[in-house]
Amino acid sequence: MRTIKYKKISFRELVLMNVSALYGIRWIARSTSDSFGLGLGAIPMWVIFMLVFFIPQALMCAELASAYPTDGGLNDWVKIAFGTKYGFLVSWMHWTALIFWYASFLTFLAINFSYMIGRPELADNKAFVLIMSLVVIWGLSFVSMRGMKLGKYFTSVGAFGSVIPTIFLIGMAILAIVVLKVAPSASEYTVATMTPKMNMNSLVAISGITFAYTGAEFTANFVSDMKNPQKDYPRAIMIAAGLICVLYVVGAVCMTMLLPTSEIFAYTGTLDALAKASELLGVPQILVQVLAFGIALSVLGALVLYIVQPVKMLFGYSEPGIFSEKFMKKNQYDIPEKAILFQAVLITVLLAGVNLFSAVETIYNVLVTMTALTSLFPYVLLFAAYIKIKREKEDKPELYQMTRNKKWGCFLGYSELVICGVAIVCSALPVMGTTSENIIYEIELIGGALFVVLSGLWLWKRSGLKNKKVGT
Repeated sequence: MRTIKYKKISFRELVLMNVSALYGIRWIARSTSDSFGLGLGAIPMWVIFMLVFFIPQALMCAELASAYPTDGGLNDWVKIAFGTKYGFLVSWMHWTALIFWYASFLTFLAINFSYMIGRPELADNKAFVLIMSLVVIWGLSFVSMRGMKLGKYFTSVGAFGSVIPTIFLIGMAILAIVVLKVAPSASEYTVATMTPKMNMNSLVAISGITFAYTGAEFTANFVSDMKNPQKDYPRAIMIAAGLICVLYVVGAVCMTMLLPTSEIFAYTGTLDALAKASELLGVPQILVQVLAFGIALSVLGALVLYIVQPVKMLFGYSEPGIFSEKFMKKNQYDIPEKAILFQAVLITVLLAGVNLFSAVETIYNVLVTMTALTSLFPYVLLFAAYIKIKREKEDKPELYQMTRNKKWGCFLGYSELVICGVAIVCSALPVMGTTSENIIYEIELIGGALFVVLSGLWLWKRSGLKNKKVGT
C-alpha cells in the first residue's frame, strides 16, 4: 500500500466531495415515482435506512480510513482482512458494475442540460445525447488524470449544484403549499399511504434505496491527500451523512407535496416539481433553467469521482501481474492514466453502439441487468472486513472508532452484512410481467453476477499469484 505525501484536500473540500459523491438529487424523483414501486412509502424507507444502514456504514468507513489512511480505500481494507485475492475481486466487481451505468448518469445530465437551455425536447434526440455524452466523458477523463488537485473543484461546485436545487425545491414547496396555501398538497400523508406494499416491486425498490445509500468508501481513496485524516475524515463523513439524509427525506416529502406520485418520472421529476412550484408562486421559469444548470454541475462533480475512483482502485492498486504494466503505471498525480483512457474508449464504444444501433441498445440493457446484482457484492466484503479487523486489531486511543466496544462494533457489522445480503436477494426477485420474461430476467441477472465473479477469479488464477495477507 502506498501513502501519498502531498496534502491537497481541506476539510471543507472533503465534506463537499462526500456530498457530491453520495447525494444524488435524481434519487428523490426516482424513489417517489409509482414506477419505482414505493410512491409515498419511499419517505419512511429513507429514514429507516438512514439510521440502520447509511450512518453505520459511513462510520465504519471512517474508522477504517482513520486506521489505514491510504488511497487504496476499500481495496486495502479487504486486503488487510482477507488477502490480496479478495482485494482484487472487490475492485473488479466495483469497476465492472459501474462501467455500464455511465449511460444513465450521462442521460440524466443531457436532460438537465436541455432544460437549462430551454429545449427539453433535445433530451429525446439521440445524436444530441451521444455528442454531449462523449464530450463530457472525455473531458472529465482528462481532468481526472490530474488527480483531485483539479477534480476537487468539480466535486465542490457539484455538491452545491445538487444541494441548492434541493433547497429551492424544499423552500418553494413549503412556501406554496404550507405557508401561502396556493394549492392543496398533491399527496396525503397517513400511515396507510406511507406504508410500502409488501410485493415484489416494493422489495426490489427498497433494495434500490439501500444501493442509493452506499458509497461512503468512495472518498476514502483520497484520504491521504488530507492534512489530518485521522481527525478530519470521520468528521467530514458524519457531517456529509447528516446533510444527505435530511435532503433525501425532506426533499421526498416536498416533491410529493407538489406532484402526485403517479406524475413523478425518474429522470424529469425534479425539474417538473420545480416548474410546478415556480408556476404556483409566479416565479419566472428561467429559475428552473438556472437550477437545471446546477443539477448538471452536480452530475459532473459525481462523474469525476466515478471515473477515477474505480479505475484507481482496480488498476492502480491491484497486484503486479494481473494486468499489463502499462495499465497499472501511474503518472505524477498518482493516477493510472492509460487505464483512464481505456475506460473512456470502452464507454465511447458502448454509448455509440447504444445510440446508433437498436440491437446494441438491447444488448446494453442486458449487460446493465447482468452487472446490477454485483454492485452490492463489494459491500458484503466491506462489512465482513470491518468485522474481522474490528475483532483483531489493537485499539489506539488517538484514532477514530465508531465504538470502542468490540462486541458492539461487530454486532453492527453483522447487522450491515445482513441488510446488504437481504438487499441482494430482494434485488434479484422476479418483477417481470410473465413467467417467460422472469426466467430470462433471472438468467441475465444471476448469470451476469456469476460471469463477473468467475471472470475475476479467472484473471487472478491466470496471473499465478497467491493470496497474501497485507500487513496492518
